[in-house]
Amino acid sequence: MREFLYSEIAVQYGLRNVPDRELLDVAIEAGTQLCSQLLEPIQQQFGRIHVRSGYRSFEVNAAGVNRHNCAADNRGFHTWDHASEHHGVGATACISVPRISRQVLLGLVPYESIAWWIHDHLPAWSHLEFFATPEHSDEVCFNIGWLEKPLKTMTTWRGGPRALHKCLPSVEDRVKLSQTLVNACGV
Repeated sequence: MREFLYSEIAVQYGLRNVPDRELLDVAIEAGTQLCSQLLEPIQQQFGRIHVRSGYRSFEVNAAGVNRHNCAADNRGFHTWDHASEHHGVGATACISVPRISRQVLLGLVPYESIAWWIHDHLPAWSHLEFFATPEHSDEVCFNIGWLEKPLKTMTTWRGGPRALHKCLPSVEDRVKLSQTLVNACGV
């Protein structure tokens, strides 16, 4: 849990980053779903996951709005202890998978391959968002989330904003891309 509570924003601004005591069970349940349904299967298939950002308290999230690319309202996303009005309880983490990042950055597989692998192998996914920012140039970072009422959206900022879920490759092409990813990662 420590990995999910650590926040560079909280450290920078001297803020506490813990769930509200009376809603701790909600945060634990949301985080458990995120881990068991999404993060653990990815780690089992591709090796160690690097959690860049997990839980954010309201205070930490507010400090990141307009300064660190945090959404103004993260209820049910990075703020696990407060449900989203429209999507219910949920949890999001920004992660990278070093084994996948290496293959993508070497040009051996397109980064979208992990999106298609998740789409086809992890039915509990709600949303993915891929980033292209200078501070993460040595990693392929993306938000992955679980929600009670899933969004089923895949967004990328790599090469310009696009909605990947609106240009889903055929099943055959996704299988080929996923297999290329698995082979390139040596798993």
